[in-house]
Amino acid sequence: MNKVNIKKITLASGVTGAIIYLSCFILMSIFPREVLIKIANMLFHGIDFTKIIRMNIPLTETMLGIIVSFIFWGIVGSLLAFIYSKINK
Repeated sequence: MNKVNIKKITLASGVTGAIIYLSCFILMSIFPREVLIKIANMLFHGIDFTKIIRMNIPLTETMLGIIVSFIFWGIVGSLLAFIYSKINK
């Protein structure tokens, strides 16, 4: 069986997390609040987003969020690849 490349999995996970974050930002820029609340309530059943959704997110906060998402999901991917390589010996 092929060995997992931890660096590539880390990068792929980080990029995927950043893309998801950016996609969310774009959706929030396009759709009205009511539509976003319905979508969020469908995705995260049991949580009511009516009072907690925030529409006016500054661009600097969005850029920081993309960076943090990249790092967080990169770490998650790295950990996943590391554990997989250890149990797959």
